[in-house]
Amino acid sequence: MQALLVAAVTAVLLTRLYLTLTGFPRVGGGTLHIAHLLWGGLLMLAAQILVLSVLGKRARRLAAIVGGLGLGLFVDEIGKFVTTDNDYFFQPAVAMIYVLFVVLFLIFRAIEYRSLSRAESLVNSAEMLTDLILDGATRAEVARSRWLLRHSACEGPLADGLRQAIAGAVRTQERKSFLNSITLAAWRTYDRLLRWAWFQRAILVVFVGQAVVGLGTLMVIAWAELSGAFPVDVSAATLVSSSASLACALFGMARLPNSRLNAYRWFERSVLISVFFTQVTLFWDAQFAALGGLFWYLVLLAVLRYLIRQETARIVTER
Repeated sequence: MQALLVAAVTAVLLTRLYLTLTGFPRVGGGTLHIAHLLWGGLLMLAAQILVLSVLGKRARRLAAIVGGLGLGLFVDEIGKFVTTDNDYFFQPAVAMIYVLFVVLFLIFRAIEYRSLSRAESLVNSAEMLTDLILDGATRAEVARSRWLLRHSACEGPLADGLRQAIAGAVRTQERKSFLNSITLAAWRTYDRLLRWAWFQRAILVVFVGQAVVGLGTLMVIAWAELSGAFPVDVSAATLVSSSASLACALFGMARLPNSRLNAYRWFERSVLISVFFTQVTLFWDAQFAALGGLFWYLVLLAVLRYLIRQETARIVTER
């Protein structure tokens, strides 16, 4: 799901960048104009074909990327369909696209974090065996499979068979494939980071520091606007959201000595507040002038997802 959103955002940004650099060329001739919305529809169709015809997590990941690129090309032309004059350059269009991605992200997170019933846990544990057989098993995936099986509270021949299959997946974990090599390298990197005495301090500097700098920057801009230094409007809602982001970062700082996982999740909330609220306002006012900040927040979210995934797998493995 995250790959789909990242691909969609990338498609929008690269498309608008390419069109700007090339002077907005027209594909077609005479009365014809082949809008890139059509190419987006074709890519989304290709993603559906992949999901329906190919098994395994690699196929799903590829389908997510292809579908995300198609979604980005599709929604990039939203300005043409919400204006009476088909205005691709409609100023709020970028903010509307951004809000759409935020809503999709919230839906995906709700699906990801919803509580599974015992039957659903058992089915998901069995379903993951397909991926483990086809693509090999990473340490995090094996830990997830075992946790789902325990959560299902299933006993008997079926549970015993699943445990044996998962144990077999552990033996294939070291299979030398490019993807698994990257996954194992990521895990070992996290282990080395935990042994680094300055690791927690570095986390505090990055995630608490970005919240402090963000709020401080907005306060300086607001002061300059009120004093007439330059005409930039900073709404009260933007300042409130930045303050809330800083508060979450401070909660994470307080939790870090006792629970790295809880701290990572508070830092994630801090970044998400900035993405969902602060950036929406900036995009509405400045369009692509806000891309630098969004790119930084996406990098932070990617780092946090890595930390959360590795720490969760570590906790499940140690139980």
